Amino acid sequence: MLALLVVAALLVSTVAFTVDELKDVVLIKTFGKITSVYVGQKDAGVHLKWPWPIQRLTRYDSRTFTLESAYGEIQTVDQQNILVAVYCTWRIDDAAKFHKALETAERANERISGRLSSQSNDTISKHRLAEFVNTDPGDMRIAEIEEEILLPLRSELAIDYGVEVRSVGLKLLGLPEGVSEYVINAQKKDQEKKVQRYKAAGQAEATAIRARADRASKQILAFTEAKALKIRAEGDRAAAKYYRHFARNERLGMFLRSLESLKKELASKAIILLDGSEIPAVKFIREGPSLDEMKLPAGQAEAAQAER
Repeated sequence: MLALLVVAALLVSTVAFTVDELKDVVLIKTFGKITSVYVGQKDAGVHLKWPWPIQRLTRYDSRTFTLESAYGEIQTVDQQNILVAVYCTWRIDDAAKFHKALETAERANERISGRLSSQSNDTISKHRLAEFVNTDPGDMRIAEIEEEILLPLRSELAIDYGVEVRSVGLKLLGLPEGVSEYVINAQKKDQEKKVQRYKAAGQAEATAIRARADRASKQILAFTEAKALKIRAEGDRAAAKYYRHFARNERLGMFLRSLESLKKELASKAIILLDGSEIPAVKFIREGPSLDEMKLPAGQAEAAQAER
């Protein structure tokens, strides 16, 4: 009975196999030809096959693999060297084609690595250094460059090996010593250009502000001059009331006008030496005309005395 159980277990192990839902892709070959493919996502569970040598089982991992290229130096289109390491993620999409072309995951890594390096070099060499390293993030094109590497690589590997390339990325970026100095100088020039742009914008804004201030000052001056003219006119109207009194006594009017003339002459706060006898106002002050000489009525005489 024990022997029969052992034989039965061995027989079951040769004709039964399991497919894991998360990680298995199983190929069944009948007399060396692929006759069945079991994918874990849709064919998970226990399955039967004929024992060897009729049928043979090959199992692959359907999960995603990560592959990295070597850290190497590539020349950009503007003759500058850059150090780059690229990675990609891939999985088996067509197990039958993969088995025929590569057979093992180790050989797949070798072939994919070579294709990845070749495609990366071709793509990166068509771009400028400033698209990889730049002080302005808007001028960098790393995402677009990764897409340029991915699309042709995905198409080639799907056709040739039955492999799906899921993503490609630049893992490491570096600059040789000479290129680092070049990048620093280029960045300085970019910053200097920005400074000049900011200065020009500031000067333009300052000019605009001055122009607005000039317009506002002219408007204010025009308003104040108009206001002054209005006040002057009101003063003239008020002064006209007193001209009637001057008409009654011309000597008093001449005296007051002489005082006004003297005020204007001395408004500059300068010292002027003149013959006092030639200045009417001084002559009036020096002679001191009496009220009787002015021949004013009694009420106006008191006002004139107060004015003096």
